[in-house]
Amino acid sequence: MTTNPWERGKAKKEIDTTLQDPQTGRFVKGNSGRKQGSRSKVTKAIENMMDGEAEALTRRCIELAFKGDPTALKICFDRIAPIRKGRPLSNIKRNDGENSVEALMRSVLDGEITPEEGKDLVSMIESAARIAANQALSELRQKQIDSLKDSGIDPAEHVMIVPSLQDPDQWSNQAVKYQEVLKRTVRD
Repeated sequence: MTTNPWERGKAKKEIDTTLQDPQTGRFVKGNSGRKQGSRSKVTKAIENMMDGEAEALTRRCIELAFKGDPTALKICFDRIAPIRKGRPLSNIKRNDGENSVEALMRSVLDGEITPEEGKDLVSMIESAARIAANQALSELRQKQIDSLKDSGIDPAEHVMIVPSLQDPDQWSNQAVKYQEVLKRTVRD
């Protein structure tokens, strides 16, 4: 075995170079070099130590919980009634004159859904609105580009093409059209 720390690394197993950037030698983002689902030596050693002991350890944890040990109680309750991380939300309905966010706020205030669920749903609504608005903007820009090309103007010479709508409601109506298409697509 060599004592030079720079040479010790050479004895390691070869790593799949397709996961590395050929210029820098660093791993490509999202690839650490370890295969997904593989376990470390420490994890394997712990699993080997606990092999055959799970039942005895579980029984001991339950005994400690009955004696009032707060950590054991927490472990047992986390297994019996884990923290809710998600569920289907089919009972949310909009009342007349309510928009989606107002319906969610009412559902949170009435206790039908948790504040975290409401926050997640509002985030989904905002994302859908951004997608619809981007689709509307993209369509308007494409129409402008086509119009410029028809006029003999090279669109590449322009720095930025912006929508030219006379009425602010026109932009909103355009986005709403895409939101409805998106809703139908998601429901189907």
